[in-house]
Amino acid sequence: MSVFEVDGNTNKIYCQNLCLLVKLFLDHKTLYYDVEPFLFYVLTQNDGQGCHLVGYFSKEKHCLQKYNVSCIMTMPHCQRKGYGRMLIDFSYLLSKVEKQPGTPEKPLSDLGRVSYHSYWKSVVLEYLAKIRGRGHVTIQQLSADTALH
Repeated sequence: MSVFEVDGNTNKIYCQNLCLLVKLFLDHKTLYYDVEPFLFYVLTQNDGQGCHLVGYFSKEKHCLQKYNVSCIMTMPHCQRKGYGRMLIDFSYLLSKVEKQPGTPEKPLSDLGRVSYHSYWKSVVLEYLAKIRGRGHVTIQQLSADTALH
């Protein structure tokens, strides 16, 4: 498995083609050509024949609303295998590195809502289990430690 960071400004045609491919599977996808302000994180499965697209997420390079994901998608043949959760987790790891709590852009698709709610619940429960017995925790501390906004 690999994750590639692709700049929409530097690799415009690749990112436009990625968006057009994703449009086949996401009815509400509206971004096709204006890819320059976005970074794309492309998850691939690798073998002797090369790197094969599993999924991706995009995020604005400079976002005032603190969105850490603009669009996220796992290829249909790769769904229900944990790759979507891996992409979500990777987006929050980037938020931690940037020291900027984030949240996905709304509205979420039905599958996106289910995936994010499951992810958020597990992260909060794991965090609370980890700090159990160490006193109280504030929402601000939980947000800083988990990058959830």
